[in-house]
Amino acid sequence: MFNGVPFELSQVVQSINRVTGAGAVPEPLIVGPAISVSIAPQAGIVSLSAKSFDLSVVVHSNVKGPAKGTVKLDLPEGWKAPEQQFSTAKDGEDQTLSFHVIPARLEDKPYTITAVATCNGQEYKEGYHTVGYPALRPYNLYRPSTYHTTGVNVKVAPGLNVGYIVGAGDDVPQSLVSLGINVRFLTAGDLASGNLSKFDAIILGVRAYAVREDLKTYNGRILDYVRNGGAVIVQYNTQEYDHNYGPYPYKMGPNPEEVTDEHSKVEILAPANPVFTWPNKIIAKDFENWVEERGSKFLASWDAAYEPLLETHDPGQDPQKGGLLYAKYGKGIYIYNAYAFYRQMPEGVPGAYRLFANMVSLAKNPQLAGSRSLNSLVEKKSTR
Repeated sequence: MFNGVPFELSQVVQSINRVTGAGAVPEPLIVGPAISVSIAPQAGIVSLSAKSFDLSVVVHSNVKGPAKGTVKLDLPEGWKAPEQQFSTAKDGEDQTLSFHVIPARLEDKPYTITAVATCNGQEYKEGYHTVGYPALRPYNLYRPSTYHTTGVNVKVAPGLNVGYIVGAGDDVPQSLVSLGINVRFLTAGDLASGNLSKFDAIILGVRAYAVREDLKTYNGRILDYVRNGGAVIVQYNTQEYDHNYGPYPYKMGPNPEEVTDEHSKVEILAPANPVFTWPNKIIAKDFENWVEERGSKFLASWDAAYEPLLETHDPGQDPQKGGLLYAKYGKGIYIYNAYAFYRQMPEGVPGAYRLFANMVSLAKNPQLAGSRSLNSLVEKKSTR
């Protein structure tokens, strides 16, 4: 109180962090829970024919000294996964636990699974990670330790081997693994001289041409792979791709179009195309419940050898047909895809999985002459 007027003074509690070079650096004291628990992945799908699938749970301890406890999964009725124990030796230590989940009575609907850690009689159902950098006050960002999934009627060709050329970074490979697909990341040596013919499909990650000089150098080998019967799927790329790296000419332009409304209607232009017919019959429903956007970097023009498969546009925007282009080249198939599968699949969007499963299955599609299909019956062989 000053001159009869009450007032308050406050001060942020500081801790001292000793940094090499900078010396003693004062930082706000961050308060966190004794136990943090996170689940991975955070979203996905489970095939209606799946017998089991795996989830990972990371337990982070802020306990000063050893800590012990248990982790269980809160599961839908009838599903099973055994409870596990965790044990950490000191403050700041992590432990990863793997859970083998056995679902029951799967239906075409959403499900949630929550990881629950118990330590000293207290339950913990969320995890965090700390964000910030020098001169910015650090904060903990929390999220529930919950996995969101959906039962989906999705099939893939059996025994698929996929080569993946990582670009700027995306989570599509993990989504493919969840379908039981064997994914191998391709190195510069693979692109230069590796045996690419052993792959049923080669997928280019987002913005691959922006970050992989080796891809530009050995792009001719990618085209040779297609000509000899392979399937290539080029995901969203920026203007670095605008140099006719495909088998036929195309143009992206300096300001390529984007369709940012995830609810914009999608029209299937070629419903009889193999991309839409096998092993999953793609319909309008497969474009429902997409997130954030339809796609980015639609091509502006293309050679007649490319067949546009989809059309979409935002309100007031011209129709965009350059988002999914399909071309036969030699014995194989080349696809340019601007649709945001790299956003949809990690979020567990069912239709995105079904359509992408069709694209990676093209080399074994019985509709295509010279395909590697052993039989037309596709069974879900994966553990998920």
